[in-house]
Amino acid sequence: MEVIIIEDEILLAEELKEELVVLDPSIKVVQQFSSVADSVKWLSNHVCDLIFSDIELSDGLSFSIFKTLDITIPVVFTTAYDQYAIKAFETNSIGYILKPVETSDLKKVLDKYWQNQFNNQRLDQLVDQLTGIQAQGKATSYLSRLILSMGNIQKPVSVDEIVCFMADDRYLFAYTQEGKKYYYDATLAQLEKELDPECFFRANRRYFINKQFVNEIKTMSRSRLAIKMTDEVKDEIVVSYSRSKEFKAWIVS
Repeated sequence: MEVIIIEDEILLAEELKEELVVLDPSIKVVQQFSSVADSVKWLSNHVCDLIFSDIELSDGLSFSIFKTLDITIPVVFTTAYDQYAIKAFETNSIGYILKPVETSDLKKVLDKYWQNQFNNQRLDQLVDQLTGIQAQGKATSYLSRLILSMGNIQKPVSVDEIVCFMADDRYLFAYTQEGKKYYYDATLAQLEKELDPECFFRANRRYFINKQFVNEIKTMSRSRLAIKMTDEVKDEIVVSYSRSKEFKAWIVS
């Protein structure tokens, strides 16, 4: 993620830069500016992912930057004064931090930034799915990659690498063939619509499994089935009698 810092106190700018890189190693501070004029000049010809900006600069208020330019880049304002809060949120601001800047406040705005990015990517995925057209004409389009989360880090993962999904109370987790557990912002009901039913099967209320990682199938009492996935998933996954016939047809198809 490329970031610029607009701050006329050089020491504070350097401290902010160090804090950001510690909190998120993916951050690269590409430029630092101390004035409205220099910021406008650079932003007229360049883009970045996120802006951290003081409000009172050496040549005026930083709000004038965003009045001069049509900027859609998210902005986090940092200032020692709280009288600018309402005006800050009239811009494309995702956060307003009072100085001295606390690490916890920085973490909150970074989490908010990544969540916004995640939601935008999910929207793009949905648009791609709805507008996907194959050479033969319109056809059902299933997602081939998902954006999974671990903490404040998002990672695009091919669905072919996902062993299964597990619903746990309000959360949905994806287990990958690398043995990692990620959070995915969806429900099992949504997944049934988004992923190819030839590859994934709703085994029960909690599990949605990938065919290629089914390792063993055992018959239990009352004609239920116990599914053992590859080593990444320790639990046996039980398929009820009412779904066992459908499962057997699916696994050999």
